[in-house]
Amino acid sequence: MTAALAAAVVVALSPSPAHFGEIVTATVQGSGPPDFAPFVVRGHHGDTYELQCLDPACVPGPGPRTVKVGGRALVILPRTTARQVAEPSRAFERQTALPPPDYRIRPGLLEQLLLAAAAALALAAGWLAWPTLRRLVPERVDSRTPLERALALSRASLRRGADDRRRALDLLARALGRDAAARDALDLAWSEPEPEPAHIERLVDTIEAQT
Repeated sequence: MTAALAAAVVVALSPSPAHFGEIVTATVQGSGPPDFAPFVVRGHHGDTYELQCLDPACVPGPGPRTVKVGGRALVILPRTTARQVAEPSRAFERQTALPPPDYRIRPGLLEQLLLAAAAALALAAGWLAWPTLRRLVPERVDSRTPLERALALSRASLRRGADDRRRALDLLARALGRDAAARDALDLAWSEPEPEPAHIERLVDTIEAQT
């Protein structure tokens, strides 16, 4: 009965040696409850136990520390070297890769919005500046007299239809006023069937010769 209750013994530890805080797998042999102090059990599968020690008794010094686990010695190694302890700032990995950029607005969408805003501003500026620009452009001034303009229109109507020739002759008659040639222009304007270009040209030549 005493033998059946005897504590089981550890027959294997893995890894060995182990680093501080590392999970250690212990294989035991015997029927009694094993004693793993100062380790605590993190998992149990038959004769296999997963152990971990975070107790100060397991903390290695500048060098390794040997701890008894179920009657078997386990060497615990420090996770840092003496140089890393002396210069802790050099012992940490530094982030050198740039993190991916984060945008509130996608660059492509922002570009389109800016182009649209620029186009709208350009249109607004053109609309506001148009009155000033229009005043800067000199207007064409026709220095011809009404009669000279009417004679030029009459000549131009020679290459157009009958209706245009009638209107040009009527305008010429108005420009002549009460002159005798005004009656000739009106008679020709409303002649039937239509004013002939040759007759209009002779009338224009006669008026130009008299002026």
